[in-house]
Amino acid sequence: MCGTKGELTSGPSPVPTLSYENLVAQYTILRTIGQGGCAQVKLAHHRLTGAAVAVKVLLKGTHQAFPIKSEVKIMKRVNHPNIISLLQVIETEQNIFLILELADGRELWDWIQQVGYLQEGMARKIFKQIVQAMCYCHAQGIVHRDLKPDNIMVDARGKVKIIDFGLGALVRPGMKLSRFCGALRFGAPEFFLRQPYDGTKVDSWGLGVLLYFMVTGTLPFEGITFEELGSKVLLGQYDVPSHLSQDLQDVIRSLLTVNPKKRPTLKDILRYPWLRKGDVGSSIHCDKMSPSHLDPAIMAAMADMGFDPRDIRESLLHRLFNEPMATYGLLQCQARQQGGFTRQTKAVRPGITPFPTPTDPATFPGCRKRTADAAALRALLSLCSKTESAKDRQQVGQRIRRSVTMPITALRCLQKRVPTHAVVRDPTETQHSGTTDTVKGTCRGWKRWARRIGTCILRTFCCLPCKKKRVVPQKEE
Repeated sequence: MCGTKGELTSGPSPVPTLSYENLVAQYTILRTIGQGGCAQVKLAHHRLTGAAVAVKVLLKGTHQAFPIKSEVKIMKRVNHPNIISLLQVIETEQNIFLILELADGRELWDWIQQVGYLQEGMARKIFKQIVQAMCYCHAQGIVHRDLKPDNIMVDARGKVKIIDFGLGALVRPGMKLSRFCGALRFGAPEFFLRQPYDGTKVDSWGLGVLLYFMVTGTLPFEGITFEELGSKVLLGQYDVPSHLSQDLQDVIRSLLTVNPKKRPTLKDILRYPWLRKGDVGSSIHCDKMSPSHLDPAIMAAMADMGFDPRDIRESLLHRLFNEPMATYGLLQCQARQQGGFTRQTKAVRPGITPFPTPTDPATFPGCRKRTADAAALRALLSLCSKTESAKDRQQVGQRIRRSVTMPITALRCLQKRVPTHAVVRDPTETQHSGTTDTVKGTCRGWKRWARRIGTCILRTFCCLPCKKKRVVPQKEE
């Protein structure tokens, strides 16, 4: 993270070291959907539930500019409906894999580029969610330091998810930071002065720039060079469009206060009249996976899959971010979207996984066989026609790609081939769900079997005479 060398009071909690095969045994890696300076983000499917997830691949090593385990510790600490959720952590010698909720919707930057700018009502609804989430983070001793429209996801209903805490930091009250990071055009004056700064006040400035961009479609400070941009930021001079209400201008002006000591906190900003207008939701965060209120239907479904109920409770109670915790969280998310989780009383066959395993289970002695709940599979099959539409593929290409439940259908499983060991050795390489040759080979195999079955039936019942071989007369020499 971008902070002073001693800004973290203690090291991150230990994460159990697992093999890379453990990742591909639990998740089908599909493609790369995001690329940053220090990490890749891949689209993947959870094999047991069929839910789509994002896998952030962090490369370990002493050459990294920021200690990546700080991001792991931050993600383990946050639990807010407007912040992307961490489901599981898998660590190897070279990488740390963060299994994350796949946020619905698209980036705020893409949305504003399309519509030009947001009307004040919609901007208020979105901005208040962001401020509430960041107030929660500041209360937890977490600063983001990279609040920009690229890191704000918004769905069709206007619900916000803040993503990418890769430049975040853990701070104590009154603590000053000295590392400078983030997008320059969203940078606070303290960055250009190279002064130690209060991380919470830097977030406040970044949100001021973000709000201005939301309601105007432009940035308040522009400059071709670092010096030109810095001089405008330090002067605090920007144009205020006449169509903005006075209450909105008051919020922007307060957040873009050059002197950080006079810049209000986000808690103060929530009291401004502009943000108090209308009903834009509650600021109370929710504990999504409380071990004291476990869903009995989900627990029963996971027991059918092979999980020990004691392991599930232990994982949720201590927030271990392991396989049981991730599976429970994904099933719970599916239940919320489907209006409740119903479990079929008929038992499923043990030892049958709904999606193919990487290799023979004997190769992975540490991986238990799992079975999916029948009700969950029924829900997946009902969405078969909605999966992988042309619109979905276009959205993925435009980074409008995040959906909490994008299940794999049983039909498509025939085409998905799990990479062999020779392919999955490199965790940063994009894995594909299948090739044209594989699909054609499968079709030819089915045709051969169909012909053989037909021939056997004809010969058994003798319904038709056997086809006689044609005799061709030999030519005389």
